[in-house]
Amino acid sequence: MKTKYGTAVGAAIFAFILILLPAVAATTVTEREKHDCQTDYHKYCSEYGLGSEALRACMSRNIKKISNACVGALVDAGEMSQTQADKLRQKTKTVKHPTHKKVTHKSSKKKH
Repeated sequence: MKTKYGTAVGAAIFAFILILLPAVAATTVTEREKHDCQTDYHKYCSEYGLGSEALRACMSRNIKKISNACVGALVDAGEMSQTQADKLRQKTKTVKHPTHKKVTHKSSKKKH
């Protein structure tokens, strides 16, 4: 009887850990994120808790304004892929191309 009880308790603890693990992992902030994103966090998203989904959404909304160092830290931490970061940054940028007129230079050689 003890074996069945022990197995049931072990299975329950294991299931609880599997359910709890993603929640704990979601609140983990790397040292690089703390260092490289501190200014950006306080400037744009300080009203959201560290590691929260709301903070992730805020950082994504403000990705264009966030420093390159912070974006790199978010990519390294697995918060987003480099491709996602590049797409978000490109989507929000407006690129203005100056118009250039093609200038042709005539040869200064005189014909004899």
